[in-house]
Amino acid sequence: MSQPVIKYTLTKQGRQPEWLSSDSRSFKGQHGTSANKAGKLPRFGAPQDTIFLGIGAGDADSDGTPDGYVGTIGSKTDLQTYITEVGTANGYKVLTNTVTGVQTSITTGDDDAWFTGVGLSTTTTDKVTFSGTGTAVEVNTSTSTSKTIVTTDGAESRTDTVTTTETTTFETAYDYATEATRLWDIYEAVNS
Repeated sequence: MSQPVIKYTLTKQGRQPEWLSSDSRSFKGQHGTSANKAGKLPRFGAPQDTIFLGIGAGDADSDGTPDGYVGTIGSKTDLQTYITEVGTANGYKVLTNTVTGVQTSITTGDDDAWFTGVGLSTTTTDKVTFSGTGTAVEVNTSTSTSKTIVTTDGAESRTDTVTTTETTTFETAYDYATEATRLWDIYEAVNS
């Protein structure tokens, strides 16, 4: 019995169809896209208004298909074409957060210096920068502080270390071919 890659909608009760593959290696709920065409009367009502990809538990009956069955995808090329169409319509992109800068400031002084503010010593490292891949879309900066107190012969000295981290979100293109290969490999494994 073949377990094909299928396009389907949820049941009228909003659940995954029972005729999806139960093989632990299979997939379902992938690459959702609107089941209805904009500006047209809807073909599907809620909760069946999204088409998903999954692996069916068997071939469709030639006498008719179950509720929610939309179609089969028969080749890796067709799968990639479908994912590319869905991804283009839905604006697929890959966002990656990358640490792009780190700087440390260390302030030291004895107990009196911390109380009066006189006699504190601060050293700041040069900002170490890193690069990311893609187009930068957002930069966030965060700081963390750690305190160390050392007592020697009854005298306290304190060191505060403030680390400033810059994180940049980079956007890169979605790799449709890799995703089609991933899903097709699963399909082949389930059917081997």
